[in-house]
Amino acid sequence: MSMLSVYTFAQENFKVYYEEIENGYAILADNGEYSPVSMEITFETENLASNIGDQKILVIPAQTDKFHIADLSILNKRKGIKIGYSIRYNHGNHLQKKYDKEYAYHLPFKKGETFTVTQGYNGAISHKDEYALDFRMPIGTEIYASRDGVVVLIEEGYNKTCTSADCAKFNNYILIHHSDGTFAEYTHLKKNGSIVKPGDHIQQGQLIGYSGNVGWSTGPHLHFIVFIQRLKTRETLPTKFLIGNIEGPIQLQEKVAYTKGY
Repeated sequence: MSMLSVYTFAQENFKVYYEEIENGYAILADNGEYSPVSMEITFETENLASNIGDQKILVIPAQTDKFHIADLSILNKRKGIKIGYSIRYNHGNHLQKKYDKEYAYHLPFKKGETFTVTQGYNGAISHKDEYALDFRMPIGTEIYASRDGVVVLIEEGYNKTCTSADCAKFNNYILIHHSDGTFAEYTHLKKNGSIVKPGDHIQQGQLIGYSGNVGWSTGPHLHFIVFIQRLKTRETLPTKFLIGNIEGPIQLQEKVAYTKGY
């Protein structure tokens, strides 16, 4: 018998394993992440039959243990068996189709402050074919949550900056999962610039961290995106923001300065 491998996130918050059952094996998953995890599993077995076929994409809810993935039934008890599979996985719901398109996001900075969108949707520098916003702001500017959600991941340990795409691996960020299945990422925070941690429930307008100039950056700014996470790609989404108590929500435009009036 060949054994199943266990695949985990770096912090070992997700794993796939098996338990013996009558006439076979149950394939199970534990998801300790603070968002759903999508997983594609491909079976490679001998003398075993999977009740979900040879390949399938499944979504495992957040903070779930012993999520049932499949049963592998022994075909002939007189013959040897081989259990094997390969998987790929990522945060989010790969199968999601709908989300709240009319949600009124808050500007991600303090009331009364004004910042310019230096690069908008499909911007020429680094936003090609991407719905992303860059707010130019000094290092250390307070960043506020644009929407309620749960913190999924943070990275705040980097201090390196350069202008080439290969520096994206040094980005500091806060990743928040929203109730409609979308995510928001607040990027280029300063080193140790997050004041939240994974698992925190965040309210719209809550202080979450401080801006910086870390990672792939041409100057101090906040990079903000909303997206649906697929297995291999992010599907970035256009968003609308409240500007003042009366005006909005509107889609923000490149090269325009916006003042938060609430």
